[in-house]
Amino acid sequence: MRCTVLIPSYRRPEALLQCLKAVLTGKRIPDQVVVVLRDTDEESHRLLERWLHTATHGHLVQVVDVHTRGQIAAMNRGLEAVDHEIVVFTDDDAVPRGNWLERLMSHYADPQVGGVGGRDVVHHGDQTCDMSATRVGEVTWYGKIVGNHHCQVDGPPRDVAHLKGVNMSFRRELLRPFDPQIWGPHFNDTDQSLGVHSAGFRLIYDPRAIVDHYPQSRPDSVAGRDLADPRQAFLDAHDHCHLLMKYRPGWHMMLWLPYLTLIGSRNCPGFLLFLAQLLTRNPGASARFAAVLSGTRARLQNQPRPDTI
Repeated sequence: MRCTVLIPSYRRPEALLQCLKAVLTGKRIPDQVVVVLRDTDEESHRLLERWLHTATHGHLVQVVDVHTRGQIAAMNRGLEAVDHEIVVFTDDDAVPRGNWLERLMSHYADPQVGGVGGRDVVHHGDQTCDMSATRVGEVTWYGKIVGNHHCQVDGPPRDVAHLKGVNMSFRRELLRPFDPQIWGPHFNDTDQSLGVHSAGFRLIYDPRAIVDHYPQSRPDSVAGRDLADPRQAFLDAHDHCHLLMKYRPGWHMMLWLPYLTLIGSRNCPGFLLFLAQLLTRNPGASARFAAVLSGTRARLQNQPRPDTI
């Protein structure tokens, strides 16, 4: 079975080269690598062209341009260039380990497996996230999305409901274009995962299929990587609501809407978490709560995306 590795990149040329070196020197070499660059990203084009002249397996790399800003446009442009049965996604600030692709691909021997992903070990400078978890890749009956793909998860590969974009793969025939109604950077992977899962295929999380993840700035995002930024809370609330409307029956709204607006999460607080944050004098709590309500309302009322976001 043949595979394509797809890497969208924007203004992070040095990180991109480290990612490509790892992808092209692993135990399993991909049959194609598609790198998507913005047409205006001259530095990345220049460095990548120079590197490919001498790189081992450089002939496998196809560079395609995208003319529209945003992650969704880049991913969809990349899908147009994919030639093979399995599409493997990673980010330009990730460095896959040697057996990463081999482990992902091994699970596709089962025809019921529609997607496979793994762990991203997150590095912040000299610090490595060493959290452990027992739950990973879940969507609860009341609408909470449990990630934990970056955590240490013991045990063998397991079935999950969704994968993480920095380390995920799918059968090409099951992928749809990425949804432009996803406004922010955090839910397009969940959207594709839920689409494959709802079609009746298994999604596998293999904790030993690992990429090392060195999160860098997001020059194309309004909030960068600041999850506490109210603008990010607005986008996340909109997109979370969008996915639950898209994949859950209409009557389920009476279950998940109270969760989003009353409980929520630390960075997207509902009313009760907002009160708790006020009591602990959490900076920005009021702005984040207002953003959550605005983002949720924007999706419920099918409002257009604001020009300022």
